[in-house]
Amino acid sequence: MIYEFKLPDIGEGLHEAEIIRWLVREGDVVKADQPIAEIQTDKAMVEMTTPVAGKVVALAGPEGATVKVGEPLIVVETEASVAGEAAPIEDSVREPVPVLHGETPRPARKRAIAAPSVRKRAREMGVPIEEVEGTGEGGRVTLADLERYVREREAAASVAEAARREANEAGVLPTGSASAAGGRQESIASWTSIASLDAVFEEEERIPLRGLRKKIAEKMVKSMYTAPHVTGMDEVDVTKLVEIRKHLANQLAEERIKLTYLPFIIKAVTRALKQYPMFNAVLDEETNEIVLKKRYHIGIATATKAGLVVPVIRDADQKSIRELAIEIAELSEKAHRQALRLEELQGSTFTITSTGAGGGWFATPIINYPEVAIFGAHAIKRRPVVVGDEIVIRDMMGMSLTFDHRVIDGEPAGRFMRTVAHYLENPEVLLLDVR
Repeated sequence: MIYEFKLPDIGEGLHEAEIIRWLVREGDVVKADQPIAEIQTDKAMVEMTTPVAGKVVALAGPEGATVKVGEPLIVVETEASVAGEAAPIEDSVREPVPVLHGETPRPARKRAIAAPSVRKRAREMGVPIEEVEGTGEGGRVTLADLERYVREREAAASVAEAARREANEAGVLPTGSASAAGGRQESIASWTSIASLDAVFEEEERIPLRGLRKKIAEKMVKSMYTAPHVTGMDEVDVTKLVEIRKHLANQLAEERIKLTYLPFIIKAVTRALKQYPMFNAVLDEETNEIVLKKRYHIGIATATKAGLVVPVIRDADQKSIRELAIEIAELSEKAHRQALRLEELQGSTFTITSTGAGGGWFATPIINYPEVAIFGAHAIKRRPVVVGDEIVIRDMMGMSLTFDHRVIDGEPAGRFMRTVAHYLENPEVLLLDVR
C-alpha cells in the first residue's frame, strides 16, 4: 500500500519548512525511523525520520523546496498495514515514477517528466517545459532545472543584445542584411571579440539564499518593516566589573567553567526588566493588546558558521552568575554543532546581543520580533575619561537599546539603559544571589 508521510507540526507556530538535504532518493528502501531529510524551520534545522518501512516512490521536491505542514514530505510503498494516517496518492504526486535500469540512456520523449507542481511553476515562469533538460532521476524536470533554463535563456539574450548594440555602433550588419549607407556585411561571429563577451559575463558567484540564512533574512525584514525601530546608545564604566570578572573567572576555571561578561549583563538586564515591565512584553496586533510577560526568558544572539541563532535561557532572573555561565557555555556549544533542540530556541521574552571584544563600539541591533526591545553589549575598551575634575583611565563599554516605538517611548528607554548601567557599574549587587 501507499503511505504519505506528511510534514507534521513540530513546533509552535510552524507553518512550513524548507528541505535542506535529502538523505534518501526515489527507489531507496528505508527502515522505520530511518532519517530521510534535514529540514529548516523558522527556528532550527531538524532531521526528519520516516515512521514506516518500505520503498521510496516520491519526494516532495528538490533541495531548497518549501513544504507546508500537512503536505506530503515523502511517499513510501509498503506491503505492511500502516498504523496512523495513510492516504492514497493524491493528484499532487499522481504522475508515475520512472525506474532506472543500470546505465540505460534515457529514451527520447516528447512529454517532459515532471511533477504537477513543477509544471505549474513552469507555466508561471513562461517556460516551455518540453524544452527543459531534466536532471532528476529518469530525466525528471525539477524546479532547479527551470531556474537554470531561465538563467541560460537570459544570458543568451544578453549576449545577443550586446552583439546588436556593438553592431549598430560599428556599422556592421548581420549576414544577409545591407546597409542603406553602404555599410559592410560581416558575420556577427566574425567581429564579436572575447573582450566583449567578458564584459557581458562579469566574474561573480551566486549563492542560493536558503536554509538558516533565508530564515534570518525573512525574520529581519519582518521585524524592520513591522516595528518602528529606535536605537539609543550610551557607554558605561565597567572597571569594577572587569576586576570582579577576572577574580571570579580564576576561581571558576578550577571547575572548568568559563566566565564571560554575559552572565553579569543578563543579571543587570533582568533586574532592569523587573523595574520596567513594558520591556518584557510583546504586542498582540490582532487584539491590539500589549502582553506583559511575567517570566524572564532571555534570548542570547549567537553567531555560528551557519548563521545567527538565538538560544533561550529560561527564568534567567532565578539563576546565579555561576549557573548562567554554565548554561551559556552549553547552549553555545550546541549552537555551533547545530544541535539545539527546538524548545531551546523558543519562548524568549527579551533578547541580548553581544558583539564581544571583536565588535565595534556601537551598533543598531534589530528587534527579535515579536519582542519589543533588544539590548546590545559592545566592546570594552580602556581609554581616558573625565571623572570629577580628573582625567583617568577606565574600562568603558558601549551599549545600545533598540525598541519598538509603538510600545515604548524614548524617555523610559533612557531610564532603562541607565538602570542597566547602574548595575554594571556596581556589579557587587549582582553577586548577592551567587550559589
